[in-house]
Amino acid sequence: MSNNYLLAKYNEKNSILSSIYINKEYLVRDEILHLLTQEYSLVLATSKEDILAVKKIRKEILLSKYQNFATIKDEELFLFNKDDEQSFIYLLRHNVTQTFVGTIRVFFVNASTPIQELPMQKDGHVESIESFTKNLPICEVSRLALSNTLPEYKDLSALRLRTYLTMGLMSTIGINIFLYKYTNVFSIMEPSLHRILTRQGVNFRSIGEVVDYYGMRMPYAIEREKLIGESENILGQLTLFYLKKLCQNSDKFWQFIENNPYLEYSDIQLDRICQLFEEHGDDVDIPLLLRDQKVDLTA
Repeated sequence: MSNNYLLAKYNEKNSILSSIYINKEYLVRDEILHLLTQEYSLVLATSKEDILAVKKIRKEILLSKYQNFATIKDEELFLFNKDDEQSFIYLLRHNVTQTFVGTIRVFFVNASTPIQELPMQKDGHVESIESFTKNLPICEVSRLALSNTLPEYKDLSALRLRTYLTMGLMSTIGINIFLYKYTNVFSIMEPSLHRILTRQGVNFRSIGEVVDYYGMRMPYAIEREKLIGESENILGQLTLFYLKKLCQNSDKFWQFIENNPYLEYSDIQLDRICQLFEEHGDDVDIPLLLRDQKVDLTA
């Protein structure tokens, strides 16, 4: 199958999906923040019960979806594998029912990780991106899954609700890039996901050709400084909310760092960020994090 054909089909899908979003009702910013911080919450998967919840969501959404494109030979390995041991995995919880309805993975590579290629390289067969991946640490956002049976919310259509919840899951990029000094963030995306991020001012750039990997996807990357500089809108506000929340209750997070053989306490910047919240309270914003010399946000 030629690259020109794949690109044409990718652009065709992008055009169709763009038309779907025209003339839909939108929440204002404060309503979106309420939805993604009060109605729903992001939770770092740290316990055995959390991992079981991740597997359950992946089985419901990803397994059935991906089997439309290829045969999954080992279901258990598909649901959780070595890549996941080298990742921050987040869950999205519906707070009223206390049920998990979504998950996303931030896979990382540093000098000590046993896997030195991104999933998009070793599994998605994205080639010739070594110039982007050579400066470690780096990460790839992947395995985004959102339940098909979400509770109704106000007058939002199911499609619009899914868009906002996807935005919430993708805010884990901002959270992680402040906690750990990645040089670049990567993702292999469908058109709809790229558009959601672009509308929030987060401009991933294409780094390769369209690949047929469980559907048509495009490999993207964004530099650390560019991502931070563009994350002052809703994604930035979500990042600040969850960083502050993490400062208020960080025991499970630090236990996760301690138990992960590929992460060092000294590489994590949470203590410095928490100091800013102690000193400035609600006045902490993205520019303050950038200005403060005690928080080294450059690679």
